[in-house]
Amino acid sequence: MQGDAGLHSNFGQPVVSATVAGVCSAEKREELITPAQASCRFEIPEYLLRKACAEGRLRHHRVVNALWLAPADIAAFADVLHGGKRGEPLD
Repeated sequence: MQGDAGLHSNFGQPVVSATVAGVCSAEKREELITPAQASCRFEIPEYLLRKACAEGRLRHHRVVNALWLAPADIAAFADVLHGGKRGEPLD
């Protein structure tokens, strides 16, 4: 027999957390790009970007299963990856 539908318990972490200042603002969302976009823009294989995120070598934001990267962080990673012999990113 079912109880009152209005009595719900809190079962663990919410899928979407509260907005964090600076991370989820409209300006920041427009600046963040996916690993696929970063791969094209900075000419770095996507698997290297994802591997660097998994190893903690590249700062990223994870939203459910999606990775979001800041172009400035990718540029710094590209400089290290290419030994500082890198030009400006392609647009």
